Amino acid sequence: MKIYHFVLLFIIFFAVIIIKTDFRTGELKDLKNEKAKLTTSLNTAVSDAINCLASSGTHGLNSINKDEVSNTFFSSLFSSLGIISDVNAQAEIELYIPVMLLCDSDGYYVYYFDEYIGGDGYAYSKRIWSEKQPYYYTDDNFIYTFTLLDIVSLYDKKGLLVEGGGKVTLDYHELKTEELYAAFRQKFSDSFMLNNEEFKHARKEAIINRLEEVLAYYTSRHNAIASRNGITYTFSFPDGQEEEWAAYLNDVSLLVVFQGYPYGKNNDYTYNKIASAGANIIKKPQYYVEQKSWYCLAHIAGCEKLDESSSVQGVTVLEETFDTLEECARLGAYCCECIEHGPRAPDID
Repeated sequence: MKIYHFVLLFIIFFAVIIIKTDFRTGELKDLKNEKAKLTTSLNTAVSDAINCLASSGTHGLNSINKDEVSNTFFSSLFSSLGIISDVNAQAEIELYIPVMLLCDSDGYYVYYFDEYIGGDGYAYSKRIWSEKQPYYYTDDNFIYTFTLLDIVSLYDKKGLLVEGGGKVTLDYHELKTEELYAAFRQKFSDSFMLNNEEFKHARKEAIINRLEEVLAYYTSRHNAIASRNGITYTFSFPDGQEEEWAAYLNDVSLLVVFQGYPYGKNNDYTYNKIASAGANIIKKPQYYVEQKSWYCLAHIAGCEKLDESSSVQGVTVLEETFDTLEECARLGAYCCECIEHGPRAPDID
């Protein structure tokens, strides 16, 4: 064999490698683009669905239009994926969304596949919304029902707050200030309800743990329905990944589990994502501090007395706003009547 034969073989061999590499690079690029499209479509759909609540401003009053949320989500998702007119493709992709949670200020709703027996004796499934479920936590003394605000309902098991026990609903700050709860403060001075940071941490952990249990249950429950529809993927909610979905739990929010969706040229890859978005509905109060003759007075933004004081010569209202009463208290501020709890100024100027 002459030398140019070796050269020719080398060129052919090298060309084959380049062609295979280019083909593989193209496949990887297509995979990346397909995954990016799924992610963009899902995130957009979740944002569109929760934004339809922001315009109404309703929350915590059982007035959320849940069907509008789910309809907006799927319409946006189907449109982004180009299947707005393909009913079969829509039904298929829905099977890879085992559960959605709509988290309100005082509880959450679950959107899931429910099974029923039709008149013909066969089993069918359809998506339904659950009733609102509370964010609850229990210990030896209380059953706590939390909200995303400062209001908490307590079932007093041992009569520690109210004689004879029973249910009491209050702003947790009242436990630190009201004379009615002085005995509780003395006996349970280390209670997390008497510490702002500990209360917020306990509330967040209780809500996250409760929702994680619910998501895990309904995701696993979906396996039976998926199997009857020819899906072999095993659905299971991942533990310890709350940083992926819990970012918006300080507001009305929507969580969507999208799992097991096959993609790629031969459906060799599986797409999994937990998407979430917040509605920015719950507005935290802002406080102003007014400098009186010898003391400071804290007001909630919009207080009529604050507006009256601002027009009086010699009265100063600090330009800085404060997010919490604790920040106002550091200035030694008493509380105006517009604030339900907190120390009151003496009736002298």
